[in-house]
Amino acid sequence: MKLNLVVSALLVGYSVGQNVVEVAVSMPETFSTLVSFVQFAQLATTLSETQGITVFAPTDAAFAGLIQVAPEVVTNLGDAQWSTHLQNVLLNHVLPVEVPSKDVTDGLTATALSGEELTFGKNSKGAVSVGAAKVEIADVEASNGVIHVIDNVLIPSWVTNSIVDRAAATPALSTLVQLVGAAGLEATLKGPGPFTVFAPTNDAFVKFLDGADIASLDIEEVKSILLYHVVSGIAPAAAITDGLMLPTVQGEDITFSLMGDAAMVNGENIVLTDILANNGIVHVIDEVLTMPSMDTPEVPDATTPPTKKKEDTMPEATTPPTSSSSRTSFAAAATVTLLGFGVAIGNAF
Repeated sequence: MKLNLVVSALLVGYSVGQNVVEVAVSMPETFSTLVSFVQFAQLATTLSETQGITVFAPTDAAFAGLIQVAPEVVTNLGDAQWSTHLQNVLLNHVLPVEVPSKDVTDGLTATALSGEELTFGKNSKGAVSVGAAKVEIADVEASNGVIHVIDNVLIPSWVTNSIVDRAAATPALSTLVQLVGAAGLEATLKGPGPFTVFAPTNDAFVKFLDGADIASLDIEEVKSILLYHVVSGIAPAAAITDGLMLPTVQGEDITFSLMGDAAMVNGENIVLTDILANNGIVHVIDEVLTMPSMDTPEVPDATTPPTKKKEDTMPEATTPPTSSSSRTSFAAAATVTLLGFGVAIGNAF
């Protein structure tokens, strides 16, 4: 208790005229880990300049406790390719409005900038908690908001969910989950990875399967198609650049583009980005990606001249391309970028 009172007095003294990041930087013996993560995630400027926020600031002891409970999480968050996940963890400690302790009621809920809901508690003595964390020091005023010092890290739900778990919890991806199980890929996509998965919706598979029953499919072909939707490593929307081509686990490349505001992969729309999991990231797409090798035309028999069809004499402009050929030509020409999560973070504030 005496230590808390001393720290509280110092925080109040240091916080006059300082923003939330400057307050944390001024207390390295309490917030060095938090400050390090904020700087590594490139959120310092955003958190310094955004007005009217509430920050729940875990102490160094809180992060040390997380290392003991889930060391792999802390290790991953220190890896540059996990920067989107780190940003999400940090934003799980930030509310877009100021909430002083006097306004907290038992059972109050609020949505953090991570997109997850935080639940508050308040006992008869006025002690405040958020999630599994207790507020050790409340109402440290800063120039752009208020800080509450907490004794635990507020962990987002993705930390305990794999890519398969996240897909299984999404009704629109139930066909994908069924096919992943049928192809024997569930254990792989629940493994450490990390992976980036481009997940076709149920409607996409309805069009692709064209009435075929899943039980009648060639499982090896299904497996190959599914692996064409998986990239090794983490590729958040913010990391995908103009004309980027990524090799898939299946072996062939996928290509990214932007048509106006529509982000695409192989010419197909990406309808939702950056669904985080503890072993990677998922982007939802509205079509099943066809591998270039599936679109290879058959070579005609050299001894049999091809029959000229009536439509072959039509002008090219009046002959609509087939779905597969348009995907192939678009993938070859596609060269623009996806919208970045980093931009979305800035807009969120």
